[in-house]
Amino acid sequence: MALIAIVFAALGTVIGSGLKDMQGFQLTMNFLVMPIFFLSGALYPLSDLPAALAVLTRLDPLSYGVDGLRGAFISRSHFGAVLDLAVLGGLAALFLMLGARAFSRIEV
Repeated sequence: MALIAIVFAALGTVIGSGLKDMQGFQLTMNFLVMPIFFLSGALYPLSDLPAALAVLTRLDPLSYGVDGLRGAFISRSHFGAVLDLAVLGGLAALFLMLGARAFSRIEV
């Protein structure tokens, strides 16, 4: 769960560092949060999806987080624990680097 929080906090930092006002951040996050949540597999299983949705769920970082939690709690995993940890760890490192770089460039 901590890795999921790190990924999305770092993503918020990347996005928020480039915006000029708070209203833009809220609007952007609302347009991102809903599709990320609905494509994560938290509401429906990821097996037997149409091809287009299967591709989108593989691009969604929360899919790997939900899958990892599902695997830890009920021992059912779609992607596998190693892939879940690898994707979330890689995205956390990437977003943290991008967020640190973007945040250091902010001019007040």
